[in-house]
Amino acid sequence: MGSATARGVAVDAIDESVRSAHIVHSFDPDDHLQVAIDLLDSMSRDQMVDRTDIVLAVPDDPGARARTSAYSTYEADRLLVASELGAQLRYLWGTGQLEGARTVAVCDVGASGTTVSVADPASGTVFSSVRTTLFGGNSCDEQLARYLLSTYGADELTSDHARAELAVSVRTAREQLSRLRVAEVAGPFIGGPVRLWRNTFDDVLERSIRSLEDWVASVIVDAPCAVNALVMVGGCANIPTLRRLFRRDLLLPVVAPANPESLTAHGAALMAVDAVASRRHRPRGATIANVAPSQHASMVGMVGYHDSPRHRSA
Repeated sequence: MGSATARGVAVDAIDESVRSAHIVHSFDPDDHLQVAIDLLDSMSRDQMVDRTDIVLAVPDDPGARARTSAYSTYEADRLLVASELGAQLRYLWGTGQLEGARTVAVCDVGASGTTVSVADPASGTVFSSVRTTLFGGNSCDEQLARYLLSTYGADELTSDHARAELAVSVRTAREQLSRLRVAEVAGPFIGGPVRLWRNTFDDVLERSIRSLEDWVASVIVDAPCAVNALVMVGGCANIPTLRRLFRRDLLLPVVAPANPESLTAHGAALMAVDAVASRRHRPRGATIANVAPSQHASMVGMVGYHDSPRHRSA
């Protein structure tokens, strides 16, 4: 669940294969939690998944992560809630992409900013976690929009609707340029839609990318323990120049998973599989063992679960 995007993945509880995946774009950030819950409820009905077999991965306070395991979950409204970092580590560790790495730095480049968390993927222990708004999808889009407007001119950009349409068009182009050399940007330009080339995209964002690289390097150097690998997740981790510079300059292995934008949702589904398996082997009436993060204590209502057949998890 991001600031403007919610993704859901349903997997089979037996073989962990993906059964369904959905995404919701462009909603009011103030409604992001309700949008995510509505998406999961809709998917659970389609896939016949009980609410107790759902894990919702949410953003949390990076400064509080070191107080507990990244894999901790707590119960709210009959579903389990986990941190985004826990879901990310669960996917990466479970798919073998962190084999041999005792400590990793997870660089989550999202829409509103970037978070780097240093953690042990085996235990979930978080050693440090810091965040910056220096670089993210929204700031990239703002820079690109300013460049395009100054280069091609605006026919009309006074209404909120026109600004919103331009923002969506620029974001779509940014996502397309992760795999294409050129993307078309619709908008209020005097001559109609314009083309944005990858090399121009790189030039516009170069200074910001280098600033982010310097910041990430400083976080790794200041970490309380040696870092064995850097993992790039989040929607902006798809930016080719970002991956290339990190691999060239950071002097440690860089793991760049496929589809980093959906990795958190997939990891949350795998955590749901773990929860289902745990309940199957727990005596009737037993309670969830994970400790809830202190900042959410008022929402937690630990209850016992009874064994019952489970087939899919979301």
